[in-house]
Amino acid sequence: MDEKLHAIISNIKTNYKPAEQYDLRVSYYAYKNLSHTIRLRNGIIYVRISDKLFDAPDETIQAVGYILFDKLFRLKTKKEIRHHYRNYINQFIVPNMSFPKSKVSPDYSPIGKYHNLTDIFDLVNRSYFDSAVPKPILGWSLNKSTRRLGFYDHSRNLLVISRIFDKKRIPDYVREYLMYHEMLHIVIPVKKINGRRSVHPPHFKEKERLFDNYELAQKWLKKKLWRLRF
Repeated sequence: MDEKLHAIISNIKTNYKPAEQYDLRVSYYAYKNLSHTIRLRNGIIYVRISDKLFDAPDETIQAVGYILFDKLFRLKTKKEIRHHYRNYINQFIVPNMSFPKSKVSPDYSPIGKYHNLTDIFDLVNRSYFDSAVPKPILGWSLNKSTRRLGFYDHSRNLLVISRIFDKKRIPDYVREYLMYHEMLHIVIPVKKINGRRSVHPPHFKEKERLFDNYELAQKWLKKKLWRLRF
């Protein structure tokens, strides 16, 4: 038993009157991910904290303790406690963690009925990025969607364009614009602005407008996208 950890969590337990009647067992645990758990079984509260926080400051361990006990007794955790925990994790833990890449479904394919995404990627890469963007896994979407026109999944290095654009009657510049947009997500990572994730920060939007047929593509999507549903 880690005596220091037990002392910190025991002290937090005294702030919860319903917890007074229960014994306490506290330990670090080698979870694969950054997880912490609290369970009440047979009159004992079991607290397990990820061993990734073994060297964390007392304030962070306290924050985890309050979050867990609030969860156990269905209470709302104070904003400043959650804020402290998130800041510490994002600054000191997440950057040093390695996450296993999710598997990509073999159903994703760049070869459509009429168009090949590999050709479109290579064209856009040459035209706008000096062929400097590493080629991700490319695929037409598994479903025909007019809501999600495309996406880039960093965890799987997967770039997908909605299959609804695999048609002869759609201008090439529309597909090229969609590809350009998703490629920007590869070269411009998600940023935090005022503590919130910004998927399309100002710099992203500035770069997006550099696409030669930006206005034309936007106009086409606004006027004709709805027709693709039929």
